[in-house]
Amino acid sequence: MNDVSDIFGDHDLDEDVGLEDEDKKHARSDRAEWFRGEKGYTYRVAICYFHPIAVTTARRAAKAAVKEGKDKLTKEQLEEIAKKALTKRAEDLKKAADQLADHEILDLSHVQFRKHKAYYKGEGFGYIVSRLGKDGPDADKVWRSLGDERAYFCTTLLVYPTTKDGEIIREQLGTGWQVKPWRCAQKVYSRLLQVAGGLRANDLSIAGQDLSMKCTNTEFQNFEIDGAGKALWVKNPKFRDMVLQKAIPLYKSLNPFNAISTADLRVKLGMDGPSGEDVSDEEFDNILDQV
Repeated sequence: MNDVSDIFGDHDLDEDVGLEDEDKKHARSDRAEWFRGEKGYTYRVAICYFHPIAVTTARRAAKAAVKEGKDKLTKEQLEEIAKKALTKRAEDLKKAADQLADHEILDLSHVQFRKHKAYYKGEGFGYIVSRLGKDGPDADKVWRSLGDERAYFCTTLLVYPTTKDGEIIREQLGTGWQVKPWRCAQKVYSRLLQVAGGLRANDLSIAGQDLSMKCTNTEFQNFEIDGAGKALWVKNPKFRDMVLQKAIPLYKSLNPFNAISTADLRVKLGMDGPSGEDVSDEEFDNILDQV
């Protein structure tokens, strides 16, 4: 009898899957489900994408120096500021800096968005990350042929369990919440800026507030957005840490768009067709004779 390795080589058979009931789990997508609103529904959410406190502290110090007309802070100075911020966080939590968990190093006072510039080209293309201005003037002509470049903003949302009208379903609050990546266009982002500004005027931060988002258009994902009161998720430390632990793995994948090179885009658009004069049959015969 032949040894298994004679048939399958070094392949691990345990990595193979079948079509039995227990194999259904393999059909599930590993990609996170992006938040999409449904027209007529009101959602209670909270933004939960944050940068490390070492980064935000150093960044604010650099901006303050410029605003005050001081010399630009050196790399060494910024690194020292970042180190002190992280050390202070560790001291507050009564831990060593190198023992802090990922969710413990975040600055929860400032929410963040990841900005992308993209084009929409319809079926066969979808949304494509823009390379306008990155590959030279000739490449820019290719990208401009797609129309107007648009800005999109991505973050993570805590979505509470609510009724269609946005009322919290209290008996589901412990387990019915979800953290999802979310993409919004310029119009919705502008509204969020207005809401954040209104909260700041009242000495509040959008980072510590829940939001009420009523979807007014499913296709274009338009929302009416207002503050909904103090964020429920930050009131309970255990709940807060659970939310952050769900959110952090999503931070690396806050880009729902397709990436394509200028060369590949040129081909897909049919811009790399035949050029110059046709080769005659006689010339072709001469080429073949040399093969």
